[in-house]
Amino acid sequence: MPRPGGITVSFERMDRVVEVDAVNQVAVVQPGVTLDALDRRTAEHGLCYPVRLGEPTASVGGTIATNAGGMHAVRHGVTRHHVLGVEAVLASGEVVRTGGKYIKTSTGYDLT
Repeated sequence: MPRPGGITVSFERMDRVVEVDAVNQVAVVQPGVTLDALDRRTAEHGLCYPVRLGEPTASVGGTIATNAGGMHAVRHGVTRHHVLGVEAVLASGEVVRTGGKYIKTSTGYDLT
């Protein structure tokens, strides 16, 4: 719920899997992509997204925001173990990018 004078942002229509790179085992997705849709697309390449929540219609953006773990967290880790990079727009309008498509893209703090 937004506070008085606040806003709510919906990523419901940002539901595209932009790219599945089977060679590097990486998917680039928008925040509204559901876990079910991501699993279907990665399965075409013999891959899967190992975070298994009780709800397959949960969004990738939601799992990132909450660092969701699910039923396979003990074996495969939580969401943050599978997110290599994030591009986000702050309330000020500033666009920030953390991480990248590959595990080793830079040195320094891992802000993702």
